[in-house]
Amino acid sequence: MASSTRQSLAAAKTALNPLLAKADLKFAEEIFAIGAAVASSSQLRSILSDPSAEAKAKSGALNAVFGKNVSASALEFATALVELRWSTGQDLVSAFEQLAVYAVAAIAANNKKIADVESELFAFKQAVDSDQDLQFALGDRLASEDAQLELVSTLIKGKVSEEAAVLIRRAVTGARRRRVALVLEQFGKQVSAYAERLVATVTVAAPMSAAQLDRLEGALAKSYGQSLKLNVEVDPAILGGIKVQVAGEILDGSLASRLTAAKLQLA
Repeated sequence: MASSTRQSLAAAKTALNPLLAKADLKFAEEIFAIGAAVASSSQLRSILSDPSAEAKAKSGALNAVFGKNVSASALEFATALVELRWSTGQDLVSAFEQLAVYAVAAIAANNKKIADVESELFAFKQAVDSDQDLQFALGDRLASEDAQLELVSTLIKGKVSEEAAVLIRRAVTGARRRRVALVLEQFGKQVSAYAERLVATVTVAAPMSAAQLDRLEGALAKSYGQSLKLNVEVDPAILGGIKVQVAGEILDGSLASRLTAAKLQLA
């Protein structure tokens, strides 16, 4: 990510925070929708991300396209967003998505549901990862968006919070050539980042007890100097031991990895 984009993203969060005091999930969905529209229109994306374009021209373009379709607060924020400097048009599109997730996370935190949202996103990701038919149905570009949303609604009705439902729906409809499970994972990490927690993906050969999980969480928190959210996956293929991934770092203590290392040494 270029420095101008990083600086603009930080400035955008600063501009967004005052709006979140009164924001609801409709506001977050509107930010998602604006970002999706910008992503689908190269002409609009070019105008809104052009650093040489006047602010008035960008504001006028937003008003023309979205003025009658979104709330005044969403339009106000979108206007502030496009007036910042972005390295590329895709960076602007990504910013809309990231900030919409940030808004959902803030709303979940205000409602004391952020831990629920983290767990629900991970559980739905696991469901997608474990079902090839579901992966195909949600990733089929020829399928109608309405049909995919209807399937999602059937799967999550009464099982997840409203905040998680917003993110799951957007992960499906806004994947843009990305795997749905990867988008869900990304959203989960962004929610955890809002809560100022790292995400540790723990892979074990057999389920761990609550006491074991507590000890592992405590050890990792001490090692990394902050609290972590544990996402636990069971994979008998690792044979034994444990594999932990935190922020791209892999701590692999599985029997499978030790056997592989031994074979390499003997080769």
